[in-house]
Amino acid sequence: MEQRRPDIFFWTWSAQRAASRVSITGSEACHFITEDGHRVFDAISTNFQAAFGHSCAPVKDAIHRQLDAMPVANPKHAFELKQRVTQKLVDFVAAGPGRVFYALSGAEAVENALKMARQVSGRKLVAAREKSYHGATMGAMSVTGDWRGQGHFGAQDATIRIPEPADDPDLMKTREILRAAGTENIAAMCLETISGMNGVIIPDPAWWRGIEAMCREYGILLVVDEVSCGFGRAGTDLAMHQYGIRPDFVCMAKAISAGYVPFGALWVREDVARFYDDRILSAGLTAYAHPMGLAATSAVLDLLRDEAFCRARDAVADHFAAGTVKLRTHPRVKSLRVKGLMAAIDLEPGPKVTWEDGVALGIHLAIKSDATGSSSIILAPPFVMTVADCDMMFDAISRILDGGAVP
Repeated sequence: MEQRRPDIFFWTWSAQRAASRVSITGSEACHFITEDGHRVFDAISTNFQAAFGHSCAPVKDAIHRQLDAMPVANPKHAFELKQRVTQKLVDFVAAGPGRVFYALSGAEAVENALKMARQVSGRKLVAAREKSYHGATMGAMSVTGDWRGQGHFGAQDATIRIPEPADDPDLMKTREILRAAGTENIAAMCLETISGMNGVIIPDPAWWRGIEAMCREYGILLVVDEVSCGFGRAGTDLAMHQYGIRPDFVCMAKAISAGYVPFGALWVREDVARFYDDRILSAGLTAYAHPMGLAATSAVLDLLRDEAFCRARDAVADHFAAGTVKLRTHPRVKSLRVKGLMAAIDLEPGPKVTWEDGVALGIHLAIKSDATGSSSIILAPPFVMTVADCDMMFDAISRILDGGAVP
Protein backbone atom coordinates (compact mmCIF):
# COMPACT_ATOMS: atom_id res chain seq x y z
CA MET A 1 0.00 0.00 0.00
CA GLU A 2 1.32 3.44 -0.91
CA GLN A 3 2.32 5.49 2.10
CA ARG A 4 0.61 8.83 2.66
CA ARG A 5 2.88 11.79 2.13
CA PRO A 6 3.23 13.93 5.28
CA ASP A 7 1.62 17.38 5.18
CA ILE A 8 3.66 20.57 5.37
CA PHE A 9 2.24 21.27 8.84
CA PHE A 10 2.47 18.93 11.83
CA TRP A 11 -0.46 16.96 13.21
CA THR A 12 -0.44 16.93 17.00
CA TRP A 13 0.04 13.73 19.02
CA SER A 14 0.33 11.66 15.85
CA ALA A 15 2.70 9.79 13.59
CA GLN A 16 2.50 12.14 10.63
CA ARG A 17 1.76 9.60 7.87
CA ALA A 18 -1.01 7.98 9.91
CA ALA A 19 -2.61 11.08 11.42
CA SER A 20 -6.41 11.09 11.60
CA ARG A 21 -8.02 14.08 9.96
CA VAL A 22 -11.29 15.39 8.58
CA SER A 23 -11.47 18.26 6.10
CA ILE A 24 -13.86 21.04 7.06
CA THR A 25 -15.04 24.26 5.45
CA GLY A 26 -16.61 25.95 8.46
CA SER A 27 -18.70 25.54 11.59
CA GLU A 28 -22.04 26.61 13.02
CA ALA A 29 -23.96 26.16 16.26
CA CYS A 30 -22.48 22.94 17.69
CA HIS A 31 -21.32 21.46 14.38
CA PHE A 32 -18.40 21.36 11.97
CA ILE A 33 -19.20 21.46 8.26
CA THR A 34 -17.23 18.98 6.15
CA GLU A 35 -16.07 19.48 2.57
CA ASP A 36 -18.96 17.37 1.31
CA GLY A 37 -21.49 19.48 3.23
CA HIS A 38 -22.17 17.14 6.15
CA ARG A 39 -22.72 18.53 9.64
CA VAL A 40 -20.65 16.80 12.35
CA PHE A 41 -21.81 17.34 15.93
CA ASP A 42 -18.95 18.43 18.22
CA ALA A 43 -19.46 15.95 21.07
CA ILE A 44 -16.14 16.86 22.69
CA SER A 45 -16.43 20.67 22.34
CA THR A 46 -13.41 20.48 20.02
CA ASN A 47 -10.97 19.79 22.92
CA PHE A 48 -13.24 20.85 25.80
CA GLN A 49 -12.79 24.54 24.90
CA ALA A 50 -15.80 25.21 22.63
CA ALA A 51 -18.15 24.88 25.59
CA PHE A 52 -20.40 27.65 24.29
CA GLY A 53 -20.66 26.21 20.79
CA HIS A 54 -19.13 27.47 17.59
CA SER A 55 -21.14 30.64 17.18
CA CYS A 56 -21.90 32.15 20.58
CA ALA A 57 -23.16 35.65 19.77
CA PRO A 58 -22.26 37.37 23.10
CA VAL A 59 -18.65 36.18 22.91
CA LYS A 60 -18.28 36.94 19.19
CA ASP A 61 -19.80 40.40 19.66
CA ALA A 62 -17.43 41.17 22.55
CA ILE A 63 -14.43 40.17 20.41
CA HIS A 64 -15.66 42.27 17.48
CA ARG A 65 -16.13 45.33 19.69
CA GLN A 66 -12.68 44.93 21.17
CA LEU A 67 -11.16 44.48 17.72
CA ASP A 68 -12.54 47.88 16.75
CA ALA A 69 -11.67 49.59 20.04
CA MET A 70 -8.17 48.27 20.83
CA PRO A 71 -7.01 44.96 19.34
CA VAL A 72 -3.59 44.77 21.00
CA ALA A 73 -1.78 46.06 24.07
CA ASN A 74 1.64 45.86 25.69
CA PRO A 75 1.98 43.76 28.88
CA LYS A 76 2.95 46.99 30.68
CA HIS A 77 -0.26 48.76 29.68
CA ALA A 78 -2.99 49.45 32.23
CA PHE A 79 -6.52 49.78 30.87
CA GLU A 80 -10.07 49.54 32.15
CA LEU A 81 -10.88 46.18 30.54
CA LYS A 82 -7.84 44.55 32.15
CA GLN A 83 -8.78 45.79 35.62
CA ARG A 84 -12.47 44.97 35.26
CA VAL A 85 -12.07 41.43 33.90
CA THR A 86 -9.39 40.56 36.43
CA GLN A 87 -11.69 41.53 39.29
CA LYS A 88 -14.51 39.48 37.73
CA LEU A 89 -12.16 36.52 37.44
CA VAL A 90 -10.99 36.80 41.06
CA ASP A 91 -14.63 36.92 42.16
CA PHE A 92 -15.42 33.92 39.96
CA VAL A 93 -12.64 31.80 41.51
CA ALA A 94 -14.21 32.58 44.88
CA ALA A 95 -11.28 31.33 46.93
CA GLY A 96 -10.50 34.55 48.77
CA PRO A 97 -8.16 37.42 47.90
CA GLY A 98 -5.84 36.68 45.02
CA ARG A 99 -4.11 37.98 41.90
CA VAL A 100 -4.11 36.81 38.28
CA PHE A 101 -1.23 36.03 35.95
CA TYR A 102 -2.40 35.83 32.33
CA ALA A 103 -1.33 33.20 29.80
CA LEU A 104 -2.35 31.93 26.37
CA SER A 105 -3.00 28.30 27.27
CA GLY A 106 -3.46 25.86 30.10
CA ALA A 107 0.10 24.62 29.71
CA GLU A 108 1.43 28.14 30.27
CA ALA A 109 -0.82 28.61 33.31
CA VAL A 110 0.59 25.37 34.78
CA GLU A 111 4.14 26.32 33.75
CA ASN A 112 3.99 29.58 35.66
CA ALA A 113 2.32 27.99 38.68
CA LEU A 114 5.26 25.58 38.92
CA LYS A 115 7.80 28.39 38.51
CA MET A 116 6.16 30.47 41.22
CA ALA A 117 5.66 27.54 43.60
CA ARG A 118 9.33 26.63 43.43
CA GLN A 119 10.47 30.24 43.85
CA VAL A 120 8.10 31.01 46.72
CA SER A 121 8.79 27.79 48.63
CA GLY A 122 12.50 27.47 47.85
CA ARG A 123 11.83 23.79 47.25
CA LYS A 124 12.40 21.72 44.10
CA LEU A 125 10.05 18.72 43.94
CA VAL A 126 6.46 18.67 42.68
CA ALA A 127 4.02 15.83 43.27
CA ALA A 128 1.60 14.86 40.50
CA ARG A 129 -0.72 11.95 39.75
CA GLU A 130 0.33 8.86 37.82
CA LYS A 131 -2.36 9.40 35.17
CA SER A 132 -2.43 13.10 34.49
CA TYR A 133 -2.13 15.64 31.73
CA HIS A 134 -1.15 19.25 32.37
CA GLY A 135 0.17 20.50 29.03
CA ALA A 136 2.85 20.15 26.37
CA THR A 137 5.41 22.75 27.43
CA MET A 138 8.52 21.37 29.11
CA GLY A 139 7.54 22.25 32.68
CA ALA A 140 3.89 21.25 32.33
CA MET A 141 4.95 18.03 30.62
CA SER A 142 7.20 17.17 33.55
CA VAL A 143 4.10 16.79 35.76
CA THR A 144 2.14 14.99 33.04
CA GLY A 145 1.91 11.32 33.93
CA ASP A 146 0.36 9.80 30.80
CA TRP A 147 2.11 8.79 27.57
CA ARG A 148 2.29 12.37 26.32
CA GLY A 149 4.90 13.17 28.94
CA GLN A 150 7.24 10.37 27.89
CA GLY A 151 10.33 10.65 25.69
CA HIS A 152 11.15 14.30 26.44
CA PHE A 153 13.96 15.90 28.39
CA GLY A 154 12.71 18.19 31.11
CA ALA A 155 12.16 18.46 34.84
CA GLN A 156 10.81 14.93 35.28
CA ASP A 157 13.55 14.20 37.80
CA ALA A 158 11.97 16.88 40.01
CA THR A 159 8.55 15.19 39.87
CA ILE A 160 7.30 12.50 42.20
CA ARG A 161 4.27 10.39 41.28
CA ILE A 162 1.36 9.75 43.62
CA PRO A 163 -1.37 7.15 43.01
CA GLU A 164 -4.74 7.77 41.43
CA PRO A 165 -7.55 8.57 43.90
CA ALA A 166 -9.23 5.17 43.50
CA ASP A 167 -5.92 3.40 44.15
CA ASP A 168 -5.26 5.28 47.39
CA PRO A 169 -8.55 6.60 48.81
CA ASP A 170 -7.20 7.02 52.36
CA LEU A 171 -3.97 8.64 51.05
CA MET A 172 -1.76 6.29 53.06
CA LYS A 173 0.40 5.44 50.02
CA THR A 174 0.59 9.10 49.07
CA ARG A 175 1.76 10.07 52.53
CA GLU A 176 4.46 7.39 52.42
CA ILE A 177 5.66 8.64 49.01
CA LEU A 178 5.84 12.25 50.19
CA ARG A 179 7.71 11.30 53.35
CA ALA A 180 10.16 9.13 51.41
CA ALA A 181 10.94 12.10 49.15
CA GLY A 182 11.25 14.41 52.15
CA THR A 183 8.22 16.66 52.65
CA GLU A 184 10.59 19.57 53.27
CA ASN A 185 11.72 19.19 49.62
CA ILE A 186 8.26 19.33 48.03
CA ALA A 187 7.20 22.70 46.64
CA ALA A 188 3.73 21.80 45.39
CA MET A 189 1.17 19.21 44.46
CA CYS A 190 -0.18 19.78 40.94
CA LEU A 191 -3.50 18.00 40.37
CA GLU A 192 -6.44 18.10 37.98
CA THR A 193 -9.59 18.69 40.00
CA ILE A 194 -11.46 16.28 37.71
CA SER A 195 -9.51 14.66 34.88
CA GLY A 196 -10.80 15.34 31.38
CA MET A 197 -9.44 13.46 28.39
CA ASN A 198 -7.73 10.91 30.63
CA GLY A 199 -11.05 9.39 31.60
CA VAL A 200 -13.19 11.89 33.58
CA ILE A 201 -11.69 10.67 36.86
CA ILE A 202 -13.87 12.08 39.67
CA PRO A 203 -12.14 11.95 43.06
CA ASP A 204 -14.17 11.39 46.22
CA PRO A 205 -14.62 14.58 48.29
CA ALA A 206 -12.80 12.90 51.20
CA TRP A 207 -9.75 12.40 48.96
CA TRP A 208 -9.63 16.08 48.09
CA ARG A 209 -10.10 17.13 51.72
CA GLY A 210 -7.23 14.81 52.65
CA ILE A 211 -5.00 16.25 49.91
CA GLU A 212 -5.64 19.80 51.09
CA ALA A 213 -5.03 18.87 54.74
CA MET A 214 -1.77 17.12 53.83
CA CYS A 215 -0.56 20.16 51.91
CA ARG A 216 -1.26 22.42 54.89
CA GLU A 217 0.41 19.95 57.27
CA TYR A 218 3.64 19.85 55.29
CA GLY A 219 3.67 23.41 53.96
CA ILE A 220 3.18 22.18 50.38
CA LEU A 221 1.52 24.57 47.93
CA LEU A 222 -1.60 23.22 46.20
CA VAL A 223 -1.97 23.79 42.44
CA VAL A 224 -5.33 22.77 40.97
CA ASP A 225 -5.72 22.38 37.21
CA GLU A 226 -9.21 23.49 36.11
CA VAL A 227 -8.31 23.77 32.43
CA SER A 228 -10.73 21.06 31.22
CA CYS A 229 -13.24 20.81 34.06
CA GLY A 230 -13.69 24.51 34.85
CA PHE A 231 -16.06 27.21 33.62
CA GLY A 232 -19.29 25.28 34.12
CA ARG A 233 -18.18 21.98 32.59
CA ALA A 234 -18.58 19.95 35.80
CA GLY A 235 -21.85 21.66 36.78
CA THR A 236 -20.38 24.40 38.97
CA ASP A 237 -18.35 27.48 38.05
CA LEU A 238 -15.16 25.57 38.86
CA ALA A 239 -15.03 21.89 39.75
CA MET A 240 -13.12 22.72 42.93
CA HIS A 241 -16.23 24.46 44.26
CA GLN A 242 -17.84 21.03 44.62
CA TYR A 243 -15.05 19.98 46.99
CA GLY A 244 -14.83 23.11 49.12
CA ILE A 245 -11.04 23.31 48.75
CA ARG A 246 -9.05 26.53 48.84
CA PRO A 247 -5.90 26.04 46.74
CA ASP A 248 -2.89 28.29 46.39
CA PHE A 249 -2.96 28.31 42.57
CA VAL A 250 -5.80 27.75 40.08
CA CYS A 251 -4.90 27.08 36.43
CA MET A 252 -7.56 28.06 33.86
CA ALA A 253 -7.83 28.05 30.06
CA LYS A 254 -9.93 26.44 27.25
CA ALA A 255 -13.53 27.55 27.96
CA ILE A 256 -12.31 30.73 29.68
CA SER A 257 -12.57 32.40 26.24
CA ALA A 258 -15.04 29.91 24.70
CA GLY A 259 -12.09 28.68 22.65
CA TYR A 260 -12.45 31.61 20.25
CA VAL A 261 -9.20 33.27 21.35
CA PRO A 262 -6.16 31.43 22.76
CA PHE A 263 -6.21 32.49 26.41
CA GLY A 264 -5.46 31.29 29.92
CA ALA A 265 -5.07 32.54 33.45
CA LEU A 266 -3.43 31.59 36.72
CA TRP A 267 -5.06 32.68 39.97
CA VAL A 268 -2.60 33.03 42.86
CA ARG A 269 -3.64 33.28 46.50
CA GLU A 270 -2.86 36.75 47.87
CA ASP A 271 -0.43 35.74 50.60
CA VAL A 272 1.54 33.71 48.04
CA ALA A 273 1.43 36.55 45.50
CA ARG A 274 2.90 38.97 48.06
CA PHE A 275 6.24 37.18 47.67
CA TYR A 276 6.74 39.22 44.51
CA ASP A 277 5.84 42.61 45.96
CA ASP A 278 9.53 43.44 46.43
CA ARG A 279 11.04 40.70 44.26
CA ILE A 280 11.11 40.54 40.49
CA LEU A 281 8.55 38.21 38.95
CA SER A 282 10.66 36.71 36.18
CA ALA A 283 7.71 35.56 34.07
CA GLY A 284 5.85 37.04 31.15
CA LEU A 285 4.51 36.63 27.63
CA THR A 286 4.38 38.85 24.56
CA ALA A 287 0.57 38.63 24.45
CA TYR A 288 0.10 38.84 28.23
CA ALA A 289 -3.44 39.98 29.16
CA HIS A 290 -4.30 40.27 25.48
CA PRO A 291 -7.35 42.56 24.98
CA MET A 292 -9.11 40.07 22.69
CA GLY A 293 -8.78 37.31 25.26
CA LEU A 294 -9.94 39.62 28.04
CA ALA A 295 -13.01 40.62 26.02
CA ALA A 296 -13.93 36.99 25.34
CA THR A 297 -13.43 36.06 28.99
CA SER A 298 -15.62 38.92 30.13
CA ALA A 299 -18.45 37.68 27.92
CA VAL A 300 -18.00 34.09 29.17
CA LEU A 301 -18.14 35.21 32.80
CA ASP A 302 -21.30 37.20 32.07
CA LEU A 303 -22.93 34.14 30.49
CA LEU A 304 -22.11 32.07 33.56
CA ARG A 305 -23.93 34.68 35.65
CA ASP A 306 -26.97 34.76 33.34
CA GLU A 307 -29.78 32.85 35.06
CA ALA A 308 -31.58 31.93 31.83
CA PHE A 309 -28.38 30.59 30.27
CA CYS A 310 -27.52 28.52 33.35
CA ARG A 311 -31.05 27.10 33.57
CA ALA A 312 -30.86 25.99 29.95
CA ARG A 313 -27.39 24.48 30.47
CA ASP A 314 -28.53 22.60 33.58
CA ALA A 315 -31.61 21.28 31.77
CA VAL A 316 -29.56 19.88 28.91
CA ALA A 317 -27.09 18.46 31.47
CA ASP A 318 -29.97 16.54 33.04
CA HIS A 319 -30.92 15.16 29.62
CA PHE A 320 -27.26 14.28 29.02
CA ALA A 321 -27.12 12.37 32.32
CA ALA A 322 -30.31 10.49 31.40
CA GLY A 323 -28.75 9.53 28.07
CA THR A 324 -25.73 8.03 29.80
CA VAL A 325 -28.02 5.97 32.06
CA LYS A 326 -29.50 4.28 29.00
CA LEU A 327 -26.00 3.28 27.86
CA ARG A 328 -25.10 1.56 31.12
CA THR A 329 -26.84 -1.67 30.13
CA HIS A 330 -25.15 -1.97 26.74
CA PRO A 331 -22.97 -5.12 26.65
CA ARG A 332 -19.95 -3.13 25.37
CA VAL A 333 -20.08 -0.71 28.32
CA LYS A 334 -17.84 -1.75 31.19
CA SER A 335 -18.29 1.33 33.38
CA LEU A 336 -19.40 4.91 33.02
CA ARG A 337 -18.60 8.16 34.86
CA VAL A 338 -20.56 11.40 34.52
CA LYS A 339 -20.17 14.83 36.04
CA GLY A 340 -22.10 17.79 34.65
CA LEU A 341 -21.57 17.83 30.90
CA MET A 342 -18.61 15.47 30.78
CA ALA A 343 -18.56 11.68 30.71
CA ALA A 344 -16.29 8.71 30.12
CA ILE A 345 -17.66 5.43 28.74
CA ASP A 346 -15.22 2.59 29.46
CA LEU A 347 -15.56 -0.23 26.94
CA GLU A 348 -15.37 -3.99 27.29
CA PRO A 349 -12.97 -5.74 24.88
CA GLY A 350 -14.35 -5.99 21.37
CA PRO A 351 -14.14 -4.40 17.94
CA LYS A 352 -12.03 -1.28 17.99
CA VAL A 353 -13.99 1.96 18.21
CA THR A 354 -12.37 4.82 16.30
CA TRP A 355 -12.69 8.54 15.93
CA GLU A 356 -13.55 7.92 12.26
CA ASP A 357 -16.54 5.77 13.33
CA GLY A 358 -18.02 8.83 14.99
CA VAL A 359 -17.41 11.13 12.03
CA ALA A 360 -19.12 8.59 9.75
CA LEU A 361 -22.24 8.93 11.90
CA GLY A 362 -22.02 12.70 12.22
CA ILE A 363 -20.38 13.10 15.64
CA HIS A 364 -16.92 14.30 16.65
CA LEU A 365 -15.92 12.41 19.79
CA ALA A 366 -12.70 11.45 21.55
CA ILE A 367 -11.37 7.92 22.03
CA LYS A 368 -8.89 7.23 24.83
CA SER A 369 -6.83 4.06 24.57
CA ASP A 370 -3.97 2.78 26.69
CA ALA A 371 -1.16 0.28 26.37
CA THR A 372 -3.30 -2.51 27.86
CA GLY A 373 -5.82 -2.26 25.01
CA SER A 374 -8.50 -0.67 27.18
CA SER A 375 -10.45 2.13 25.56
CA SER A 376 -12.99 4.76 26.54
CA ILE A 377 -15.23 7.22 24.74
CA ILE A 378 -14.89 10.72 26.21
CA LEU A 379 -17.78 13.16 25.88
CA ALA A 380 -17.86 16.89 26.66
CA PRO A 381 -20.59 18.41 24.46
CA PRO A 382 -21.30 22.13 24.20
CA PHE A 383 -23.51 23.68 26.87
CA VAL A 384 -25.72 25.11 24.11
CA MET A 385 -26.58 21.81 22.42
CA THR A 386 -30.25 21.00 21.94
CA VAL A 387 -32.12 17.99 23.30
CA ALA A 388 -32.26 16.73 19.70
CA ASP A 389 -28.46 17.06 19.44
CA CYS A 390 -28.07 15.08 22.64
CA ASP A 391 -30.42 12.31 21.50
CA MET A 392 -28.66 12.06 18.13
CA MET A 393 -25.27 11.81 19.87
CA PHE A 394 -26.33 8.91 22.09
CA ASP A 395 -28.09 7.17 19.22
CA ALA A 396 -24.90 7.37 17.17
CA ILE A 397 -22.82 6.05 20.08
CA SER A 398 -25.22 3.11 20.53
CA ARG A 399 -24.89 2.25 16.85
CA ILE A 400 -21.10 2.44 17.05
CA LEU A 401 -21.12 0.12 20.06
CA ASP A 402 -23.42 -2.25 18.19
CA GLY A 403 -20.64 -2.54 15.63
CA GLY A 404 -22.21 -0.60 12.80
CA ALA A 405 -20.52 2.73 12.22
CA VAL A 406 -22.27 3.45 8.93
CA PRO A 407 -26.04 2.91 8.62
